[in-house]
Amino acid sequence: MFWDLLVLIFYFVIVFYFGFHFAKNNQKEEDFYLAKKEIHWFFLLLSLVATETSSLTFLSIPSLSFKGDYRFLEIAFGYLIGRTIVALYLLPSYFSGNTISVYEYVGNRFGKSPQKTLSLVFTVSRLLGDGIRLYVSSLPIAFLLERMGLNLSPEILGMIALTTLSIVTIIYSVVGGFRAIVFTDVLQWFIYIFGGIFALGLLIDKLDISIWEGIKNLQTSHKLNLFVLDYLPSGDNSYFILFALIGGAFISIGSHGTDLMLVQRVIATKNLVSGQKILIGSGIVVLVQFILFLCIGSLLYLFYSGQSMAPDKVFSQFIVAEVPSPILGILVAAILASAMSTLSSTINSLSLTWARDWGMDRWFSPRTLSLFFGVTLFVSSLVPYFLIQTWEKGVLEMGLTIFSYTLGPSIAVFFLAKGKAELPVSGLVFSVFFLTSILGTVAIGLGFQISFTLLIPIGFGIQIFLVQISRLVFKKN
Repeated sequence: MFWDLLVLIFYFVIVFYFGFHFAKNNQKEEDFYLAKKEIHWFFLLLSLVATETSSLTFLSIPSLSFKGDYRFLEIAFGYLIGRTIVALYLLPSYFSGNTISVYEYVGNRFGKSPQKTLSLVFTVSRLLGDGIRLYVSSLPIAFLLERMGLNLSPEILGMIALTTLSIVTIIYSVVGGFRAIVFTDVLQWFIYIFGGIFALGLLIDKLDISIWEGIKNLQTSHKLNLFVLDYLPSGDNSYFILFALIGGAFISIGSHGTDLMLVQRVIATKNLVSGQKILIGSGIVVLVQFILFLCIGSLLYLFYSGQSMAPDKVFSQFIVAEVPSPILGILVAAILASAMSTLSSTINSLSLTWARDWGMDRWFSPRTLSLFFGVTLFVSSLVPYFLIQTWEKGVLEMGLTIFSYTLGPSIAVFFLAKGKAELPVSGLVFSVFFLTSILGTVAIGLGFQISFTLLIPIGFGIQIFLVQISRLVFKKN
């Protein structure tokens, strides 16, 4: 217990060091938000991967292969396709101007109203979605702290974990800016990858059977299936290969082509070629990362063979029960790291969009805006603790699915901005189309129980349909 806590304290000290070490490089807005585009593309690539990898990913991906198989990789292949499309089609436009916020690109094409509408939707989805993600991340962290010997209720432990990681993250994000965030992300990526590799090696060492015998057992139990080739008319087809690849591609186009938090890491590099390396390279790293954690889930299935285990908690339980000190402290630090990298990136990107897309840089400094959004995110992550169970379930579901409803219409906006045709309507009406597309996607998703891999293409289609109908109407007039 003592050595594990010492490891956690040492980790927080290093994070603080990064924040204050880079504080002197944040004299101008471009320094604070893009580090003057001086960071090597490889570090930005690792920062991008760390940002999109939450503690939920670290702990939940193993549960997919523990209770199922490897079909989730179909979506990861779709991610790679989507990033390649962004790298070759959308990214050149982002490097053609002098924009810091990617929504400025839309504003230059269609006016301030769509620019601000995109920024507002991004803000709401990030505050709600990432706030909920932080809350959910605190639950397994609280479980680990409880098993480490802290005799407090899970709720209190969760709030302690949230408060600690939020305070540390807010400080280094506000003081050190984008440069500190990127290099802290790189550190955090190495920590949680080390944790994953160590857990994999420990499982191999503890298994009573050989690897080849284990693979044979997994194959016999149909735990190594990858591609779902059969479409079920009345079943869940989220992982039907065509839907998974299309859905994964659209998710990646939306997140890495239109979401400021992730695009920020790509446009922070020197030139287009480096940006393309970041996008496509990160897709390959994420794919390998998923394979690592899915392998952990398969070995957990073999390790706990015959025992009744909750899939979502099996990796957490293995970490606490089987990992020796002080490596246990490193693994808990890895889980904290994956949560903190997402939080710090959200803080910086929310500050950026309100500074540039809403003009708040005329009244507030980047650090003031970052502090405000850091505190706001922390408060939003605490809200579920004070809700009754029915409300809590509804808020959680909304927070975890909100990006599926907003990404499709956002992709359509950027693809329309990329095209040469002018809008047939005003920027204000176009913004109404955008919000209508989001509401339409929500209605279809909830009303027809559409699989999550198809929600984003549906939102994309609704937005394009509204614009095309308006073209026909105004053409006839």
